[in-house]
Amino acid sequence: MKRDRKLLWMCSAIAVPVIGALTARAFHRKPELRVTTEAVTTGPILRHVVATGALQAISTVQVGAQVSGTIQSLEADYNSVVHAGQTLARLDPSLFEAAFNQARASLQQTQAALDQAEANQRGFEVAVVDTRTKLARAKSLAAQELIPASDLDAAQIAFDQAMADLESGTSQVAEAHAAVEEARAQLGQAKVNLDHTVITSPIDGVVVARNVEVGQTVASAVQAPVLFNLASDLKRLQVEVDVDESDVAGIETGEQATFQVESYPTETFRGVVSTVRLQPVAEQTTTATPVGTTAQSSQAAPGTQATPGTPGTPGTPGTTTAATVIAYATMIDVENTRDELRPGMTALVTLEGARRDRVTRVPNSALSFRPTPAMLDAIGQVLPARADDVPSADAIRAQVWRFDGMRFAPLKVVLGLSDNQWTEIENGIRPGDTVVTTARLERR
Repeated sequence: MKRDRKLLWMCSAIAVPVIGALTARAFHRKPELRVTTEAVTTGPILRHVVATGALQAISTVQVGAQVSGTIQSLEADYNSVVHAGQTLARLDPSLFEAAFNQARASLQQTQAALDQAEANQRGFEVAVVDTRTKLARAKSLAAQELIPASDLDAAQIAFDQAMADLESGTSQVAEAHAAVEEARAQLGQAKVNLDHTVITSPIDGVVVARNVEVGQTVASAVQAPVLFNLASDLKRLQVEVDVDESDVAGIETGEQATFQVESYPTETFRGVVSTVRLQPVAEQTTTATPVGTTAQSSQAAPGTQATPGTPGTPGTPGTTTAATVIAYATMIDVENTRDELRPGMTALVTLEGARRDRVTRVPNSALSFRPTPAMLDAIGQVLPARADDVPSADAIRAQVWRFDGMRFAPLKVVLGLSDNQWTEIENGIRPGDTVVTTARLERR
């Protein structure tokens, strides 16, 4: 019995270290590498451009007041359908009516003065004819020495005086004519001002904004106040989006576009690109100049404009403004036959940009993959630390990886067009090759 117990004890002492060693070996077993690859294929790539814009009327007119006054009445409100020439509002016309009546009275007064001047002119003309006749008779009698020379001189003086009076009368008539024209112009101006107390619609459309109330005083001495905003036709709207310069080359007039609005999240609306404007839209960022840099010592990068702080004061921060993104406004026409869409709604627009057919392409995930040190350690591979193994900083160059079941191999490629799933490979790989898209380590 003692012998059996001793033997059992010896077996246990030997088994415990062995089991512990086997358990430790199991826990320190190397993980297994699982690699997923996909084949390089040939097919189309369509780049979708997604941008955000706001719905707006194709034509919006701001209706203002050309004269100052108090709003007497409003004859249109929000959402009112109006036609060209229809009255929208009226200003108090009392002051303008008084000015019009005064201008009309002034015109009548100047017209009377003109009539008097013309009558005087006719009298001067008669006097000229009379004195001319008397002068001719005096000359005839003086030639026969029937009258003294003083009578001839008196006849000549009378004729000259009549001619001077006629010229004066003619000038007075011309002056009276000018006064009449001035009074007529003032009357016309007063009539225009009186007419402008009635605010009318210049177009057929819909009132989308009313900015005044009855009794409110509007002053147009410096700038015409905007009373109403009119949209030409809400059956047709526009979406204006800014397309980045890298995507604008693939957008053409007449191509289809789709968009969604938050009010109808399950509905997709369609439109047509009507215009891609040539004027660039630059978005700018402002960067603060580090504290401790003087205005004289700080240098802005090429293409930037520096705004320094107080000159000659050390430690005064300034700003540097640089253009970062160039975009182009793209107009999309939308049919709104069901009146679901409204101006101001935010639209998420999808445009079909550049397209390539039958190109060599790889999944986008293949361009973002790079084996980690743990993956390389699991297969016992060591990559040389060379610059060729690091993807180039050039945006058109990248690196993909092959896996032959034992080792990873990097491949340099030249990139082309890309969409949300595929990227075109212009050089460095052929259709039918396989590239690594993902890899992971698993414990066995």
